[in-house]
Amino acid sequence: MDQSFEIQPRSKGAPHPASPEPSTQKASPVWSGWDVLLLFFFAGFSALLVGSLSGAISHLLQVKFPAFQFLRYPASEGIFLLLFQGLLDLLILMFIYLTITLKYNSPFLPSIKWVQRRNAYTLAYLPVGVLLALSVLGVSTLWPSPSKPPIEELLKYPTTAFMFAALGVFVAPFVEEVIFRGFIYPVVERRYGKLSAVTATAMLFTMVHLSQLWGSWVGIVLILLVGLTLSTVRAVTDSLIPSFAIHLSYNATICLLFLIASAVKGFPA
Repeated sequence: MDQSFEIQPRSKGAPHPASPEPSTQKASPVWSGWDVLLLFFFAGFSALLVGSLSGAISHLLQVKFPAFQFLRYPASEGIFLLLFQGLLDLLILMFIYLTITLKYNSPFLPSIKWVQRRNAYTLAYLPVGVLLALSVLGVSTLWPSPSKPPIEELLKYPTTAFMFAALGVFVAPFVEEVIFRGFIYPVVERRYGKLSAVTATAMLFTMVHLSQLWGSWVGIVLILLVGLTLSTVRAVTDSLIPSFAIHLSYNATICLLFLIASAVKGFPA
């Protein structure tokens, strides 16, 4: 039996069926664990390169120009060390910036979660950093280290102490937050979850500061607690701004109190 099927014409007012549109929203983060691994290799290579160049330049200046004999003094070694740290921070920051903006064609600040959330008011987190710094100083006073950590040798001289404070306030909070909780944290969180991301970034944050605190186990435990605090705030707020605000006020409080104490009783001999 033959049956004929007729296609009914679409009425003028009938809507067309929605056609699926390709998603243009990029994954967050746009970079991967391979980029984080490449960052580690880049940081290590840059440290070796910058360290070798700075040592060679210092030796050349001392040999060729008598006026640069002051570079033999211990205070000058601290100056070179701080300049080395500042240059290394700049190179690592540029690596992250170019990875996000050039390799993945993504805006830098939104990609690292430098965004203001409704539940994260920047100024409200500044007192948290102050309180954290006072707590760390209080515990350090109650349980002093039996041996002086390397950072105390660096802070014996006024020039290096002021340079260290400048780096600690104007450079370190932003650079370290971008590295640990802006670039590394979201990759670990996406693959292993928030708890692993908080723990991993806090441990890496502590490892970076080991050279400054080696020999002071109390100081190492305290800096681990600071790292856990910063990473937890990053996890809860889903923004880099609150952890930066805490980091900034924490460093500023410690540096300010040290400089005030040094001005009153003199720099440690």
